[in-house]
Amino acid sequence: MLGAWRERIAAKLPKNRVARGIITLASGTAIAQVVTICAMPIVTRLYTPAQIGVISLFLAYFGFWAATLSLRYEFALLICKDDAESHLVYRLAVISVVVMSLLGIPVLWMLRWAGVLGFGLLPEWAPLAAAPILLGYGLFMVNRSWALRAGIINEITSASVARSIATAGARILLGAMGGGVFALFAAELGGAWGAMLRLLRKVHANYSKSRPEKITRHDLMSVAKRYIKFPTLETPSSWLNQLTLALPLPIIASTHGVTAAGWFGLARSLVAIPNTQIGGAVADVLQMEIAHALRKNAVHDARKLFYGLMRRLALFGLVPMIAAVVLAPSLMSVIFGSKWAPAGMAAAIIAPWFYIALVVSALSRVLSVFQAQEYKFIYDILSVSSMAVVYEYGQSTGTSLMMLIFWLSIAGIISYLIYLYLIVKVVNKRLRNADGHRT
Repeated sequence: MLGAWRERIAAKLPKNRVARGIITLASGTAIAQVVTICAMPIVTRLYTPAQIGVISLFLAYFGFWAATLSLRYEFALLICKDDAESHLVYRLAVISVVVMSLLGIPVLWMLRWAGVLGFGLLPEWAPLAAAPILLGYGLFMVNRSWALRAGIINEITSASVARSIATAGARILLGAMGGGVFALFAAELGGAWGAMLRLLRKVHANYSKSRPEKITRHDLMSVAKRYIKFPTLETPSSWLNQLTLALPLPIIASTHGVTAAGWFGLARSLVAIPNTQIGGAVADVLQMEIAHALRKNAVHDARKLFYGLMRRLALFGLVPMIAAVVLAPSLMSVIFGSKWAPAGMAAAIIAPWFYIALVVSALSRVLSVFQAQEYKFIYDILSVSSMAVVYEYGQSTGTSLMMLIFWLSIAGIISYLIYLYLIVKVVNKRLRNADGHRT
């Protein structure tokens, strides 16, 4: 019955490979987001804003550290010359995930001990809880990229839905039992490992025939050298980028308290839904298809794909942005409870920021394909610097919560617009060069 249902759905998808890939990935993410959204009105009544603020603070650190668990070798998987080489890159990625997950313990412990940016508000056991959560998520992301390379997109969507159901279910069940902050951490752990184990079996079965008989240290060193830009350039760049994404919540927690951080955390999770639902799917497919086009020397196809997706993303993002600006201030308290009313105004303020992020973040994946990660440092430095300026301004002037969120949004918008300019310049230059070599 389930197999027949999947065949009927597949038959209705577009024949175009790019559109088909985006819709398949986005539909799975959409289902996962629907689960999360439907659970949120229950979750916000089981937990206080302060408790949501604590897990949001942890997730700010998690987002920063998790982005580089594989030292970005997960993206190198998509451009490997063949499946045999991808096994070597996969091994490097897994080793990196294990090491970086363990290193995450002392890093979070030091942040909590120093009380930097409100991290002292985390429970004392948070650093130990971070390691298994990071490990499960990191392995999931590595296997996800390997699955993308193989084109087994349906398995990715199934794993994403399973993760969302596990996380939301655990939050509600453990919250109803009075689990508090511990329950929120346990839900993150269950979601990360449940999704990873589901995807792991499918991916390894797909690549079992191409596995080399023996993987030597020399083989690993050779492939590590070939893709050296991923750990040496893209990893520090990603740290800076994730620092920019993570900083707003700790800034708010340190200047206005953990309850304000809870309001902002809810607002951001709702406004960012199009980014995770559509933006992530477009980014994955764009990276995969641009790499495929360049391997075939199809420069025209690569250019058409890049600018076509830019236009479509810009148009798509207008709808949720306008909806957030108009509806969020009045509907937030109705849906999530009166104690969450300030989150509605916060959502309206940051909606334009996340609209620009939707477009630019997805398009930025082309820098990995061109191995032009060095250009991203300009954006990273500008973005982190602007957040630091806003933080200093907020501390020195004692500005209100909503005014602080407004200036954070303005800083983010300006930084992303400059980033977009850099991406377009790089794409045009590299495609011109590729076209010249072809002719």
